[in-house]
Amino acid sequence: MKKVVFSIAAAAFLFVASAYTIQSIINWKIDSEKAMVKFTMQAHGKELIGNFKGAKGDVKFDEKDLAGSSVNCTIDISTVNTGMEKRDGHLQAAGWFDVATYPTAKFASSKIEKTDAGFVATGKFDLKGTTNEISIPFTYEGTKDAGTFKGSFSIKRQDYKVGKEGDDPGNDVKIDLEIPVTKE
Repeated sequence: MKKVVFSIAAAAFLFVASAYTIQSIINWKIDSEKAMVKFTMQAHGKELIGNFKGAKGDVKFDEKDLAGSSVNCTIDISTVNTGMEKRDGHLQAAGWFDVATYPTAKFASSKIEKTDAGFVATGKFDLKGTTNEISIPFTYEGTKDAGTFKGSFSIKRQDYKVGKEGDDPGNDVKIDLEIPVTKE
């Protein structure tokens, strides 16, 4: 009888503990208007800086439950802005981003881990129909109700068939993220 009572008590404890863990994950709403996705690369002997707007997604993050945390975000590629309308149109064309065919870039995490400097989200990044695994180091600054995720990573544009190989713009592209969020 003691074993049965103990088994029932243990099962009830595990159920309550798992329910608490499930509830501890925080769903974050991205402020798409203020979210910044900035890119930097070398072009024609100068630094080319641009950005994208329209970050949307599903962010579940609790630093006490990284196994239950995840990031699934999209960026509207048609919002590319380098400060020059003609260049932006060129980047939207088929030879570069081909926004008519591939209107968004997507990132879906498979795991989030703690690091000495913050966290790192590893997952699949899809751009222009090509998907590669990448890792995005990031930090979270704020409270339990609102804050900002900041991250930075680099990709090679040719890994995603953006532009032609040997084009003057460099192959290395640095991407900086600043994603303000509020608790849902």
